[in-house]
Amino acid sequence: MRFDPRRILVGLVVAGVAGAALFLPAISLVGTLLAPSQPVPATTPAPPRLADALWARANGGRATQLQPLNPFTIAATAGCHVFAELEEPERRETEHDECMKLLPGVQAVGYLSTVHMRGEGVWQDPRVPFVQIATMSRITSTWTKAQLLDTLASRGEFGSGFIGAEAASAGYFGRRVDQLNLAQAAMVAAFIGDERVDPWCDPAAAANLRRGVLERMLEDGVIDEAAYQSANATELGLAAPPATHKPCEG
Repeated sequence: MRFDPRRILVGLVVAGVAGAALFLPAISLVGTLLAPSQPVPATTPAPPRLADALWARANGGRATQLQPLNPFTIAATAGCHVFAELEEPERRETEHDECMKLLPGVQAVGYLSTVHMRGEGVWQDPRVPFVQIATMSRITSTWTKAQLLDTLASRGEFGSGFIGAEAASAGYFGRRVDQLNLAQAAMVAAFIGDERVDPWCDPAAAANLRRGVLERMLEDGVIDEAAYQSANATELGLAAPPATHKPCEG
């Protein structure tokens, strides 16, 4: 039998793909069995402006629906980072963009699965890898894009101490979430899953995060250049900090 490197290479690739196709669904099945429960989508609709901002925050691009997870997208997006790193321009322009092409909104799905696991008490548990894959698979396979955004708005952690966009809207701006203007909606969305920037102590950093969301909304085609420029130039207009707010250093 003649040694054929190309045939061996093809065989290895096929074997690897077949292994991934069998192994990852098995992990998902185990995760489903080990999970205390699976998340249920929220029923309160997110205001359209905030929904667009949250989708931009998740680097969802112009996708109109979720892309179901499968063994190949799981493997391809394994290097995607969490919400807290989205504002880093270099990573956003390379790794994040590539991930979003394969699986729009994957960071929002991953973040929401993390929130769910924390609520179920399995975040610091050996079951985490299995449960997370199972949870993400369920969300992307059975939820709509709107349900994902509604649930982010209802259960997400916005900055430090605000659970849900309604609480964040009241805390940052003293108004209901459906009363937010474009600049305010973008800033609320910018803080989901990220506690590192305190807008009362570092308004310049908060404005920079807001600008990142507005830029992606512009790229997504949900706002035009005039709306972007106007919102980006708007003062933060923060309400007084809550009584529990720690004094700013310096």
